[in-house]
Amino acid sequence: MLTLHAPRLLASTLLFFGIACVATADDGVAVASSASASLQAPAASADAIVGDWRPADMNVDVRIFASNGQYLGGIVKADNPEMVNKEMLRGITFDPNTSTWKGEVFAMKRGAFVPMTIRMTPAGFEMVAGSGIMSKTINWVRVQ
Repeated sequence: MLTLHAPRLLASTLLFFGIACVATADDGVAVASSASASLQAPAASADAIVGDWRPADMNVDVRIFASNGQYLGGIVKADNPEMVNKEMLRGITFDPNTSTWKGEVFAMKRGAFVPMTIRMTPAGFEMVAGSGIMSKTINWVRVQ
């Protein structure tokens, strides 16, 4: 284990990269942190999907937001103005044990909502829509 006396910011940075450290705050109080030696990404928080996203297979921006203990997503920008304000994602809940979200996504080709699972990736998130041989994996990126 690496022991380091550093400002809190450095300690947080080192903790993110999987290095255990002890930081001393400005008031002299030691703050201990630890992490595994592996460089695993931190566990996703439930609100990690909140914001504006774009699926790789469509030219639309979808805003995901929390509502009544679940997450919803609606189209906020599209080439076709008739699509704006349409519900795209619904009933999404977070499973902290697997760091995944489950809910439904509107499949335009089917004209119906289908089950989906979301998993965060370094570039954004990966959505698996549908089930079995009828499933499709779609990568989404955050809209800047």
